[in-house]
Amino acid sequence: MILRHRLRNAFHSRPGAPGRGNGPRPQASDIILVMMAGLLVIAAIVKILQG
Repeated sequence: MILRHRLRNAFHSRPGAPGRGNGPRPQASDIILVMMAGLLVIAAIVKILQG
């Protein structure tokens, strides 16, 4: 019975439970790629505005 209780709590966590995200966490490589894409967009905008 204790095992069933632990398994149920592991799969159905409360929405406000601390330390648990609502979805999969993004990897560091994904964050770096998004930041680099943002820098490219900013650089393109600056180049267009400067002429």
